[in-house]
This record gives sequence, structure tokens and C-alpha cells, in this order.
Amino acid sequence: MPTQQPSPKLAAVMERLRRLEPRIEKIMSITGLPGCSIGVIHQGVEVWKFNAGFRDVEKQLPPRSDTVFNLNSLTKSLTAAALARLVQDGKLSWETPIISILPDFAEGGDATDQSINAMDLLSMRTGHFALNCMAWQGNNIVLPKKEDTVQYWNATPRIAPFRQSFIYNNWGYGVIALVIEKLSGQPFHTFLQERIFDPLGLKRTKMQDDTPFENSAKAYAVLDNRTPIPVPPPSIGAGVFTEGGSGVLSTIDDMLRLYHAYLLAINHQSQSGSNSTPDNPFTQCNKLLEPHNTLPRPYRTFSIQEQNYCAGLIRSLLPGPLGMMGINSDFNEWPPVVLEGFLKTLCYYHQGMMVGSTSNIALLPETETVVAVLANAFPLGDGADWISQMIIEAIFNPPTTKDFEENAEEVALEVLQLLPGIGKELQDRHSRHKLGALPTLPFPSYVGTFKHEATPFTLDIKLEGNGLTMTFNGCQEETYCLRPYNLDTFSWWTPFNEAAQRGRFVTCYPESTFLISFEKEASRIAWVSGDILDEPYYFLRVE
Repeated sequence: MPTQQPSPKLAAVMERLRRLEPRIEKIMSITGLPGCSIGVIHQGVEVWKFNAGFRDVEKQLPPRSDTVFNLNSLTKSLTAAALARLVQDGKLSWETPIISILPDFAEGGDATDQSINAMDLLSMRTGHFALNCMAWQGNNIVLPKKEDTVQYWNATPRIAPFRQSFIYNNWGYGVIALVIEKLSGQPFHTFLQERIFDPLGLKRTKMQDDTPFENSAKAYAVLDNRTPIPVPPPSIGAGVFTEGGSGVLSTIDDMLRLYHAYLLAINHQSQSGSNSTPDNPFTQCNKLLEPHNTLPRPYRTFSIQEQNYCAGLIRSLLPGPLGMMGINSDFNEWPPVVLEGFLKTLCYYHQGMMVGSTSNIALLPETETVVAVLANAFPLGDGADWISQMIIEAIFNPPTTKDFEENAEEVALEVLQLLPGIGKELQDRHSRHKLGALPTLPFPSYVGTFKHEATPFTLDIKLEGNGLTMTFNGCQEETYCLRPYNLDTFSWWTPFNEAAQRGRFVTCYPESTFLISFEKEASRIAWVSGDILDEPYYFLRVE
């Protein structure tokens, strides 16, 4: 980076960013973020880094710009870039059907499923909905095995029109990782390292594996008093189910180098019409950043700007709302219009979130701007998202600025009320409809292993003490008490703080998730998980 004095305009940007620091700490307090690390490039120059809070609360260790965090779904744009290297090498085209590479893909599907190509998966336009409750429950444990990825994909239902709808689905990126492995002959994490990370000289970026970096941020959940509690870190990584969607680790130092290189390739290839950039690992940028899919219009917003999903990045024309991939948009009826009153500005962004970790990247090609935010908690609302939006406004200084602290507080209160509200609704429904009839069978009759009708996923029902427990997919850490609810329906709802302590998402589930029903003399279980609207999963007794 140049060492000369910044221009007056750039100096003003830097001063506005420095003045944000108390506001960022306020957002962290509202959402419960224990620590975060931030970096900004503007006009191609690194203008600001800021580290706040603690990477390790118990030891009171602050983060640094070389502290390692989970990127979570920011991995998606890197997986897409890795596949683009194979397209550039002539190993496949963007139109190549996945089934021609992975013969078991779309087994049992129709001609539409058999025509699915890589860009359909990368841009979330297959119409298929992931069975997310089977992917994980708590403790950041990934329940399916990577070798079963295609079988799990084949079980996902198509609930919306093919190539005419947006359905967010992590599992497609797991399939893309398998495609890369098949065509390259290398493990996905090795290909990503050798073809993307190493050429850029990234020293502390890799797919998560069994060898942790020193100076890594601990993972935290947030209790209802907004204090952090340690949880196991995200475990998606090398050799794990959906590693292509969420598995990369990095630092702010490396992210600025990584995404600045991507931005340079974007600008060079859009101006030259080329599919490659000298001494740059990012290829096929024009194709990657086409508006392949349209996001549903944000509700209750006056923005007329369309938002599109590209290949691991969202294309947004500002002024307009950001953060459409996270919990802020789920809980905020009036998302702020970022850069209101400012000139039209193109922004590519994405959010990442797993229990214990949040991340955000924003790229603005016209001004060669990169905004990167990494944090070490699954908070009460997406604090990293609010911080990123606040930074973008500070950089461009629009005539109308937003009170992101107020938005953050509103969403935090909504998050705090969701899980307790579900518990209350279950109890109220129980009383209102005079539910509570005793189970029709003695408890031992419910005991057994029940297998999902289309995947290897199991529910183990056991008799422990005077009650029943349920274990997800043989993972003993993911065992929950079943309480009689009505007849052969049982509840396994958990209070907010217990859910947080167990490393569960506290924002994603409807009431039906916490009820399972035994049917046909306890020969099968019906579970309306909320993944696929009101349709139940069926689990058949196998022992």
C-alpha cells in the first residue's frame, strides 16, 4: 500500500471512519458481539482497520487484524471462483449438467433435475429447498457425512419453478465441491489453496481442518441478558458436508488482499471483455457476476432497485437495502435504504453466519472499495451486517444517514422474543384446545431407531429414567428430552438460554419444529420441521 499522504477527500473518509468507532462498539453492545475485526479499502488504498472487544472473553484477549475467524457463507464466492478456474481450464462449461460429472446426481429426479448445471446451483435457482434441520441442530455439529452429499441433495424437494425462483440452498455448494474434486483430481481444500489462496500469498487463510491457527477467535453464543457464552466453533471444513458453502477461515489482513484482488479482476475483465487478468487467480468474473437470479423484493421497503444473486455474491444497486441474506432482514420490517439520496452505486455483498461466528463482505467496484467485517458470535441480530452498512454510509457520506443503532435494537428485541414466544404459543395452544391427552402407548412402545425415508438420517428414541429422549442422527451430544404434548405428539422445545448454551440457532425455527408425532402404532415419526413449509419428514422404524 502507498505511504504518501492521502488526498484531502481520502483523509476525510478516514476521519469519518475513525469517528464510527464508538457507534460500532454500541452495535456490538446491542447485539452481544464480544469481538470484531474490520478492514476497509477505498480508491484502492487501505484506509482503516479497527479491532474491538475480545477474541477470547475469558482471557480478555483483543482481536487483531491477523486474528483468524470463520468466513462462513463468504466461502461461497470463493467456491464459485474455484470452479471458474476449471471452466477457464476447459474442464467443463457453465452449461454442463451436473449429472454428466456426478452420475448419481438427480437420481430419482425428472428431466429438469437432470439438466441442473453448476450455475443453477451457484445462483440458487434450482427451486430445491435444503432439508436444513438434518444438516445441524446444536453445538455446531454437522450431522450428515460428506460422502452422502449427493443422496441428501437428491432428497431435497423442488418447491419453486426451476430457473424462475430464488431458494437459498447451501447444499448446492456442497455438490460444487464434489464437482471440483472430480474434475481436478484433488481434495477441494487443496484445490482452493493452490489455485486461489497461495497465488495471492495468503498466510492465514485455509479451509478449516484439524490444525487450528494460533490467534484464532473463540466462538460465542449470546444469552438473553446480552452476555456471551462460549460454544464449540463452526465445524464445517475440509472433508465435511457442505464445505463448499461455509468452510474457509481467514483474517482481515488476508481478506483485504483476497477481495481486493477479486475487485481488480472484476474491473479489468468488465472493461476488457477478457475472462482472465494477468497475475490474478480470479477468472470468468463477468459470468460469475451476472445477475443470474432475482431475490424476492424486500418487503415494506420503498426501494425500486432489484437485487440479484450472482455466484456467491448479491448484486445490489444502491441506494437500497443491504443485508438480505441474514436475520436482520427476517426481523426488520423496514430495512434501511443505504446511501439514500446518493448517486447510484453498484455493490456486491454477502453475509455469513454460523453459531459462534458472523462475517460480511461488500465490494463496490466503481470506487475500488472493500469493506470486510469478521465477528465471533451468533448475536442478537447480525451485528456484522449493521456495521458494514454503517461503514458504507461513512465512506460515501450521503445526505441522509441512518440510525443503525435503532434498527439493531429493534431486531435484537425481536430475536429475544422469538423462542420464548414459541414456547408460550405451544403452551397456550395446549391450554386453548384442551390438549394434553395422555400418550396412547406405553413409553417403551415408542423406543427405537427411525430412518428418514430418503436419506441416511435417523432419529433414535430412547427410554431414559421416567421419560423419552430423541437423538439426532446418532450424535449423542444432540439428544433432547421429549415431553408428552397431546396423544402421540411430543415436544422438545428448549428455552432461549438453554438453546444458546447448546449452540443452537435461536432464530430459525417455527413452532412445528419442536413437535414430533408418532403414527401408525409408533411405526413411523412425522416431523414438520419447518424446512419445507408444512410438509412433514417421515421417519420409518428400522429397529
